[in-house]
Amino acid sequence: MPDLEFRSADACFRVHLPQPLVRKLLKLCLASKRHETGGILVGHYSEALDCARLREVSGPPPDSARGLTWFERGTKGLQALLDRSWNSRRDHYLGEWHFHPFAAPIPSATDLRQLMAIARAPRYQCPEPLLLIVGGDPAGEWSISVHVVPRDAEAVPLSQV
Repeated sequence: MPDLEFRSADACFRVHLPQPLVRKLLKLCLASKRHETGGILVGHYSEALDCARLREVSGPPPDSARGLTWFERGTKGLQALLDRSWNSRRDHYLGEWHFHPFAAPIPSATDLRQLMAIARAPRYQCPEPLLLIVGGDPAGEWSISVHVVPRDAEAVPLSQV
């Protein structure tokens, strides 16, 4: 399995997802079985600021809640992860990911509202958070969608290239 690249139609936004992180995402989805799960995306931007390079995905924090069609990410342990990432490689929070078991990786209105709230929240310091969704069967046919949700603008879908 190669690394995955995603790009907006106008090429203003790109995301690089290394193959080991894809495997980690699928493993976390498999462990969740038929329940949604998720976490945060950590990494950095290219020098030209046109490519988000993902270098870490968290699993669901222990204070997360989930069901067959919903997931509420907790926060326990995430600050320590972000502090370690920043201190070791200057990586920072880039967005959120979650799993739609046996369904398409299409963001819901709730998903987009949550990312818009993150884009506006000063404490996240992330005006263009990423939303990555894994959909389908992580043991079989799966797919990943990626959106950028700029502050006060429509979500921008990225296509796999």
